[in-house]
Amino acid sequence: MGESISIYSAAFALTLGLAVLCALIYVALRSHGQLLWLSAALLCAGFEIIVLSPGVDPVVQTIGESILMPFTYLCASQAVRLLSGRSPSSGAFVALIAALVAISLVLSGMGMSGVYQTLPFKAAAALALADILFCLGRVERKDVIDVALFFAVCGLGMIFLLRLPIYPSMSDGVPSPYGLDRSEIASVLLTISAFLAPATVLLVVAKIVANVLTEYRTKSERDSLTDLLNRRAFEQVAEDTRRAGGAVVLCDLDNFKRINDSYGHLVGDDVICAFASLLRETNGSAARLGGEEFALPLPGASLLEAVAVGESIRRKFEAIGHLKIDPGHRLTASFGVAAFSPDRSADQTIAAADQALYRAKRSGRNRVEIDAEAATSGRAWRAA
Repeated sequence: MGESISIYSAAFALTLGLAVLCALIYVALRSHGQLLWLSAALLCAGFEIIVLSPGVDPVVQTIGESILMPFTYLCASQAVRLLSGRSPSSGAFVALIAALVAISLVLSGMGMSGVYQTLPFKAAAALALADILFCLGRVERKDVIDVALFFAVCGLGMIFLLRLPIYPSMSDGVPSPYGLDRSEIASVLLTISAFLAPATVLLVVAKIVANVLTEYRTKSERDSLTDLLNRRAFEQVAEDTRRAGGAVVLCDLDNFKRINDSYGHLVGDDVICAFASLLRETNGSAARLGGEEFALPLPGASLLEAVAVGESIRRKFEAIGHLKIDPGHRLTASFGVAAFSPDRSADQTIAAADQALYRAKRSGRNRVEIDAEAATSGRAWRAA
């Protein structure tokens, strides 16, 4: 008996410690509600361990297990839903879980025990567990943590299935379908859970931390308004493009200050986002360098191909309208194009494209120009 109590006490202490850990990480991150749901699930599981420990009144065990088992899995399912980018369970789903728990409690109050009393709350727990596995299974582009988490939850699901014919209807000393009595089975399952539960919790925490790091990295590399690359990220892409070969197109919206002054900054932001969308359709590495200045690296593209891309964007942007902009006010942009080459740095190539852009501005705007070295061959592409 003393050994069984020590196992239950150790399991409770471990579960409580994990719950506190999740709550502390939530406080540190100041976000990620899935940690609170996970902490709640662990608290329910911890009290469930206490309720099921030897020496507790059978009536208390029946009531406690009827409530705690379903809500342990329900809280865990909410944590997994948020972790996988889904919304929390619908009110109807939560109401169904609560109704099944209430049915089990009513049956217990009527003096019923065994299969009929335990079936409703176990069905509620099974629904919540199935929801967890469904959410994990539907995660796209699973990484190593996602796969490990799925199998860890499957392991906990197996423990749940093994417990179905045992708690709380089976008394101590009564043989089970597995050839062991209740206390012996409890010790085995608690030992297995002592490995799987912490592993599952730590995998969830690892996934949250990985998501936070990815989010911070994205914010450090992306422009907040357009979600294009920022200048720092563009410089790295430009260097990669120089090594692989390709070209770069620098873009600048014409007379953008007049748009802001005449129609307001919100309209100006709309125009910037519209232009960014055109760039995004062309190349995933497009960047906003600041204000109304943009860059479009084109790996593997020749100078002629880059000019054709710039001309296509120019025409599409010119055709764009805005409800708050006077129809007589055309939206236009100027472009400067340069090709990367092994004999000059990425900065030198970008500077050449920048000079071509300023030449396009001085020559009347709404046009595509190439860098001076290419221009000496007599090639220039102008707006129609």
